[in-house]
Amino acid sequence: MARLVPVLVLLTRAACAPVVDGGGGGSAGDGGSAGDGGAQEDGPITDLDWRLHDTWGSLVYVSWNQDVDAEATVRYSFDDDEWLETPAISARAGTNEALIVGIPYDTDARWKVVLDTGDEAEGDPITTAAVPDGLPLGTVDIADADRWLASGRYLLTSINEDNGGWTGGTYWTFIIDRQGRVVWANETPEHHWTLFAQVAQSGDHILWDEATYWSDWDGGAGSKVHRTWLDEEIDTIDTPGLHHAFVQLPNGNLVWGSQDHGGGEALVEKALDASDETVLWTCRDDWPRSGDCESNGLFYNEPTDTFLYSFYTNDAIVEVDHATGESLWWAGGVRNGYSFDPDDSQYSWQHGISYTDAGTLLVSTYARNDSGSTTMLREYEVDHDAGVLHQVWSYDPDIYADTNGDAWRLDNGNTLHVVGSGSELYEVTADGDMVWHVDFHGTRLLGRGQYIEDLYALVKPRE
Repeated sequence: MARLVPVLVLLTRAACAPVVDGGGGGSAGDGGSAGDGGAQEDGPITDLDWRLHDTWGSLVYVSWNQDVDAEATVRYSFDDDEWLETPAISARAGTNEALIVGIPYDTDARWKVVLDTGDEAEGDPITTAAVPDGLPLGTVDIADADRWLASGRYLLTSINEDNGGWTGGTYWTFIIDRQGRVVWANETPEHHWTLFAQVAQSGDHILWDEATYWSDWDGGAGSKVHRTWLDEEIDTIDTPGLHHAFVQLPNGNLVWGSQDHGGGEALVEKALDASDETVLWTCRDDWPRSGDCESNGLFYNEPTDTFLYSFYTNDAIVEVDHATGESLWWAGGVRNGYSFDPDDSQYSWQHGISYTDAGTLLVSTYARNDSGSTTMLREYEVDHDAGVLHQVWSYDPDIYADTNGDAWRLDNGNTLHVVGSGSELYEVTADGDMVWHVDFHGTRLLGRGQYIEDLYALVKPRE
């Protein structure tokens, strides 16, 4: 039912897929500069060379000369003779260049150019840049490849460099592979916050938020959303009042909860090329008796053209009609809302709200267990006729985050849960078996999480 899901099968270009092959080696390049030239100086492919991207040192440009027009791919390996390949390009006689993505930082890799004529040649080994200073690294302690989501080859998320939960610091947007190795990382400038990095609806670039609300205490007046390919920033969109979640609609418009548009909290919409925002809904006018509300979650449901909207100030979720701004129903700490079945399944300090494809409501929520406090998953059937949220599934990882969280039902029936300031994330089956677990250690604030299959879909298109 839900259109915004955390797993994107991005196939606008050929996916980076394993290729069974062999390969030789050579002396390592200089890490931050070009290699020393290819091992093969004669034949149809010569002058093989490489250099690292100036900003993102895990991205590698490789170049070569060839003596005929031919389709070319670059194959590369850094794990036990498993070879990956770039999308094919229509290479011309002369000098050609290709971009390699997906090699972790601080890693040696072999590479070779392969033409559809059957010719191939290998260059000197690549060495990617060191992991950026300060970027927290995770430890993978559960990895069941047979049961995790096969298309979830990479994970996009964000993290604060500093411990302390909901606190300032240096925020990073980054992508890891299933071994927890960082393959791309971007530092948020000026100690601004990033919590909701996501792949754009078009599937060909990343959106990441630079929020000033909690760093500059300016009501979010300076907040913005960046649009970027992996190898180049596209532009930025001013999003005044942005302090927490935002979503992108299928038409490309951005929607966010604003503290800069009056009416208490306001839900606003903006086209990418517009100068001003449109107010869709406000707490004060469209949700009477909801209190001094401030949001922590937002989800767009395309089939019904509605928004799930979550607030930490009243422990409530409301569904808002996009076209009319009407509050259709709500549940939690606001009077006259839906009840819970059973009573003790009521969410509290909820985050990461979403509808599953089955139409159920999924949340990350505070709860109590035998150990004390925990942050668990709860799933509800929304019974509009009876005005009740019936709990149909739950999972307690016995991991506690005092703030934040993100939850998504995956295409294979598993659930992805990013446990906010618990600094942990995991994928769990419907039977309650963890099949992937990554620990970033401490109380570093993790943001939204989203699986990606093909990184090449996120690079700048070739001219």
